[in-house]
Amino acid sequence: MSSQQKKILPIIVLQIIPLLLFPFNFLASGWWAILFMIVIFVLLGIALIRGKLWALTMSIFLQGINAVIRIMMFFPNAQNIATGALNWPFVITSILSIILSVWFLLRLDKPDFRSTIS
Repeated sequence: MSSQQKKILPIIVLQIIPLLLFPFNFLASGWWAILFMIVIFVLLGIALIRGKLWALTMSIFLQGINAVIRIMMFFPNAQNIATGALNWPFVITSILSIILSVWFLLRLDKPDFRSTIS
């Protein structure tokens, strides 16, 4: 592994965080989905390290679609309709996930990252 690949390794490894950033009660009911996502991202990370451009395209797509879906889910789920109270764990994790996904999206699409992959 070259020094440039070592430099982008944290980005490759940590890009799963925004996709799994949900309140604990959401995650507890879907442990099998979390396991599936981890396996997918390990395979995606291996493909990125090997320089597969399709893996970079897939990573960018997943970060973008995560941001869009989180924005679409935010307003209907941010407030409990029965009580009127804000669902703070959902609000905080959603905002953090959107911010991280947009950052990863922009970082993955930079020329220095692309040149390291190809």
